[in-house]
This record gives sequence, C-alpha cells and structure tokens, in this order.
Amino acid sequence: MRMKMFAAETFDAARALVFAEMGDKAVILSEREIDGRVEVRAATDGLKRAGGDRPMFMSGAANDTAAAPDNSLIAQRLRDALQWHGAPRRFVERVLHAADTTQADPVAAMVPGLEAIVGFDPVPTRPDKNIVLIGPPGHGRTSTGAKLTRRAAMAETQILPVAADFDATAGGEQLSAYLERERAQVRIAADPDALFSLMDEVNRHDERCVIDLPSILPFDREDLARVKDLVAAIDAEPVLVISAEGHPEDQAEASRAYASAGIKRAIVTKLDVARRRGGIVAALTSAKISLSHLAVTPFIGGGLVPAAPSRLAALLIEDARGEDALRGANS
Repeated sequence: MRMKMFAAETFDAARALVFAEMGDKAVILSEREIDGRVEVRAATDGLKRAGGDRPMFMSGAANDTAAAPDNSLIAQRLRDALQWHGAPRRFVERVLHAADTTQADPVAAMVPGLEAIVGFDPVPTRPDKNIVLIGPPGHGRTSTGAKLTRRAAMAETQILPVAADFDATAGGEQLSAYLERERAQVRIAADPDALFSLMDEVNRHDERCVIDLPSILPFDREDLARVKDLVAAIDAEPVLVISAEGHPEDQAEASRAYASAGIKRAIVTKLDVARRRGGIVAALTSAKISLSHLAVTPFIGGGLVPAAPSRLAALLIEDARGEDALRGANS
C-alpha cells in the first residue's frame, strides 16, 4: 500500500489531487486544517489504472496512450509540497519557474528547479583541505565529525578526528565515544596554540583532519570574527553543521550570519526528525551556501548522504522520514 500526503487551499482541491494522482480507488485516511491550509492523507494499492502503466494524472479521457501529464496539476503538486515543507514563497516560485512540469513524476519535475537555484557540493572522502565544523549548540557537530571519520575509514582512507576542546567540555571524550573503532585516531587540542601545533604536524605528514570546534552562536559577531581568523590561520575550510529544525526566518538569518564568516558549504542534520525541510534549504540557498551532505540517521556508520538534486527533491515531495526518502543512497 502506498500512502501520501496532499496539501491544498481547500478539502475539495486536496481530494481532487488525491484522485487525480492515485485513482478513484484511493482511500482518504485523514483530513486536517493547519496554518490556513488543509492536508489530506490518502492510500492506494498502486498508482496505476487497471489497464494502464502510467499514473492517473497522465491519463487522457479519449486516448490514454497519447496523453501527456497535466502540467498545471504537476505544478500544483510541487507548489503544495514545497509550501507544506515551509519553503518561503519566493523560493517556491523560483523552483516552479525552472521546474520541468512535462514530467509525470513530481520528483523528476522538481529536479531542474532545484538544480537552477540550489548549490550542491559534497565534501570528498579525503578533502582537499582540512575541515573545521562550525555550528550552533545541539545541531550535531561532534556526531558529524565522527560520521566523516567513519566514512573515510569505510573508503579505506583516513581523516584524523580532532576535538578543539577550547571550552573544556570534554569534547574529546564525546568524540571518542562515537568512534570506538577509530578511538586511537582522536586528537584533542585544549587551546588554539595546541591546535596550531597539531595542524603543523598534520600538514607535515600530508594528512587530513576534521576539527570539531566549540559551538558558535550565529549572532555573536565577536565569536564569528574569532572563528574566521582561526580558520584563516590554519588554512582550513569551515563547513556549517545545521539542523533542519527551526523557524524558516531564524534559519535564514543564521545562515546569512555564518556565510559572513566565509562558510560556503553546509551539512544539514536531523532530517530524520524534521518533517518540514523547506525552510533550511531556502535559508542556505539565500545565503549562497551549498548543500554538502544530508544527515538522515543518528547512526555513525552510513549517516551521511551526498546532497544531490534528486535526493533533495525526494525529501521535499514526500512526507517521509529522511532515511525512507533516501533509501539506497550511498554515503
């Protein structure tokens, strides 16, 4: 059985979307009103007509074999999905402008729209430069550092995990707890001078490391300035680690603040927790920060998926847990 959530301005419009896509045998499971709009969850045993191979919205009344998808219906499907996911109106309109609504599959239709405005730039398994993870408290920097380390090990290369424990919060112990297999690789720098010495050693041996900095609040300008100076001194790339949770406007302001510190890439976490994912994508896009990886599970092994238009479209079309929408993606 296939279940899907449809959103529209009215219940009649939402039901029309259900039966247009799922067919007249679709079953309405639930209906609710939220934020001035309505949501209808429906289910069906399949998306095909009894005698056809295409989804219902591709079928024509007279000649099913020659019919094309209803462009307006596909566009509305994309609009409803993006609005349900909390994407701002400007972002929605820009995606729709570049989307390919001749496609029958909503995910395929959305891909060109995302490619046109969203940056995608995954961090290589062995990065060109050392990586410094920056972000607010509670957004998963330490676990992301562990995931990058484990990903490198699985690819038969190595990244040294470094805990910059400047605030004496036992960051090294937490990182070691995540990395039981790679515990011997964990390095701890108690202050900036220790980090500078460690980086000299890493560079002499042509190694790479991922540095977990203490949390940095986006609106603390002095902290951001210090981090910018630190990153420049060690010649590393700052990568933002930011949760998909939160209000879209807060996410947008935070993203712009981090971008002012020279951040060009971001790893989005807690996609397994956040149901609405449009806000963070729009926020990073408005700040000209590219998506690097998507964190879809709390598990250290295989917990990062390289960001790509088709994967992001799957997350924004379906009301599904991150690991379900991206099942089968390589980390």
